[in-house]
Amino acid sequence: METSRATVRSLRMAEPAEVAGRWNVSVRGRQCTVRLGTGRVEDANAYGIDEGAACLGDMLGKAVAGWRPAPDGIELAGLDRLTIVLFADQGDGSGRADVDGQPATLARAAG
Repeated sequence: METSRATVRSLRMAEPAEVAGRWNVSVRGRQCTVRLGTGRVEDANAYGIDEGAACLGDMLGKAVAGWRPAPDGIELAGLDRLTIVLFADQGDGSGRADVDGQPATLARAAG
């Protein structure tokens, strides 16, 4: 009798310093450039968005308090600590999400 073993592989979660920097976010045909920081926003259990949070809030229809790495991408968080949107890692450093049935993208900004 042969016994099979299941291999469990966990995804590596990026460190905040690896993710911090300028990113382009596109939702519903609109685009914002944001700067993800490494300062903690304890109320949101996230890291701060140093530039562009208001633009993100306008695009998503909800205030964005911060961001956090996730095993499968990057989450944007609200003041209630809940995830507003998860940009799933595409394997090339970019992320994809679905916002109200529309595609949304996150990509590292040039320069």
